[in-house]
Amino acid sequence: MEYGKHSMETELNEDERRKKAELGLHIITHGFEKDIEETVTKIVDGSLRSGKRVEFHGTIVVVGDVNAGAEVIAEEHIIVLGTVRGLAHAGAKGNRKAMVIANEIDAPQIRIADIVKEKEMPVFDIEEEEPSDKKGKKSKKQEEPEEFEYYDEDIKTRAYIKENEIVLE
Repeated sequence: MEYGKHSMETELNEDERRKKAELGLHIITHGFEKDIEETVTKIVDGSLRSGKRVEFHGTIVVVGDVNAGAEVIAEEHIIVLGTVRGLAHAGAKGNRKAMVIANEIDAPQIRIADIVKEKEMPVFDIEEEEPSDKKGKKSKKQEEPEEFEYYDEDIKTRAYIKENEIVLE
């Protein structure tokens, strides 16, 4: 699957239909764009843990985190006053004007309407062989853990659709 690929083609072959059903996108018959100026809002007070699922016909505001394994599905926007690590599906009925807004978006997958974007996972090569030690044995290189800064310019806080792709910024 390509990142941010439009998943609603006019004619879908059997494999594409199966993938669409597996992603839970089979209920979206067509994507559309409708401005969301006023909305009905559901407020979830507290973080969502793994296994918890919240669905709503308007906008959902989560006062806390959406942890890995948790799901938030809204027909309109999703706003998280915390970090999104679980599934967030805004515009679940097909509205491509819906957005996901959070303090940080760190989810493996974001969905808006009928479009899915998967996070690109970095590949690390941790084990590198070093030259032999005094006894002639090869030793494995121990990589020091990197120190992470709390402020990172690459923190994504907003997801929306532009030119049929989900943009994270």
